[in-house]
Amino acid sequence: MRLSLLGVNEMKSKILFIAACFLFASGCASKGAETVKYDNGLTAVFLYNQESLAASVNVFVRAGAIDEKPSQAGLSHFLEHLMFKGSKNYPGDALSRNTENLGGYINAMTSKDFTRYYINIQKDGVPETIKMLADAMQNPLFPQEEIDKESKVVIEEIKIHLDNPVSVLYDKFCDMIYEKSAMKNSVIGRAEVIANVSRDEIYEYYSSHYVPEKMLVIIAGNFDVKKAQKLVAQTFGKFEKKAPPAEPNLIEPVHPSKNYVKKSDVEVSYMVNAFLGPDDSSDDMFAGDIASIILGGSKSSRLNMVLKEEKQLVYSIGSASVSSKGTGVFYIYSVFDAKNMDAIKTEVRKQIEKIIADGVTDEELNRAKIAVKTGWSFSQEKPSDIAHERGYWAVIGKPDYPDVYLSKIESVTSDDVKNFFTKYYLPDAVTNTALIPEKTK
Repeated sequence: MRLSLLGVNEMKSKILFIAACFLFASGCASKGAETVKYDNGLTAVFLYNQESLAASVNVFVRAGAIDEKPSQAGLSHFLEHLMFKGSKNYPGDALSRNTENLGGYINAMTSKDFTRYYINIQKDGVPETIKMLADAMQNPLFPQEEIDKESKVVIEEIKIHLDNPVSVLYDKFCDMIYEKSAMKNSVIGRAEVIANVSRDEIYEYYSSHYVPEKMLVIIAGNFDVKKAQKLVAQTFGKFEKKAPPAEPNLIEPVHPSKNYVKKSDVEVSYMVNAFLGPDDSSDDMFAGDIASIILGGSKSSRLNMVLKEEKQLVYSIGSASVSSKGTGVFYIYSVFDAKNMDAIKTEVRKQIEKIIADGVTDEELNRAKIAVKTGWSFSQEKPSDIAHERGYWAVIGKPDYPDVYLSKIESVTSDDVKNFFTKYYLPDAVTNTALIPEKTK
């Protein structure tokens, strides 16, 4: 999981997804997009482009940290480590060996709200790759010796995570900004859970969440579409239909401000100032994207120009509006000398209140929109990236996001940006989380 304190990939995620869908909807006969829904609840998306040099076969499972109880903290991530450790028809390391023999690359990642398994491969390897991933998802063996081995690996990852001050700050930030939402759960989990979990508990978690209705198969790039669709129907389409578990609560009510400052073994100070944003049902997220660029999303942004260039209060500063399933978050992140912390908070508030009072200029608005379009133009077109972004937006319930995104961005006005901060920026509900050097007085 690409787990980032700064969350700067959020806008890139949207841009990549939009670019991908524009590419596949171009009307050219060698390119296209098809979505198939199977009777067992599974969805498959075929994004074919015969001009591509490769393909990417992906399985997204809507199972992540948000689905875990405290006694299961880290099981989604642990399961990711185990799923490629042998299956009924591909025991041992056969999955990895077969992938290498086909000239491919196999990997996986875990996030708060999904787990992704993928194999990047050349065109002729797609049929075997579909079979391998289907068998891994349906018939994992979970050998006890692999559980014992991987538990040590994961526990070591947890130790490294806890030794990283920025990772600790991110976890604390999530714990404070979310009181009710399961988004507060940490992806890395807890070492005591991983050390003591049994094979039966692992299998129970797997069988509960790895059900067709929570799975999304995405194949992107150059491949034989008819053959791929037939194989997906014969494999993933035959998985037993099961009722998925109840969805976790991801709506966070507004709550009073919280402040957390911890002395740590760091050379400089780090801080996140955040407030709750729109939920996934609101069009306010489009204004939020533009607002984040104008406030702190570029070198010409207000926060960068005032706090870094003019007043030299920070080494770096930025902002991001993060849309997710449930309640989103808007946050400002900064790196600075501890003595400037209060001045930074004051100046951030001043800049936001200035937008609330006066709005933004046409120049700022147009520059932010151009930033989105430029990012779109320069976005990557690798099948793996396209599949990842398509899967991400499908997982959070917006599979048709690109159909409206650019037009919605283009329609954002100065008043929309002003109203965004008026509606969501509540000074008494801003969460502040900081790490400062231990030597600080």
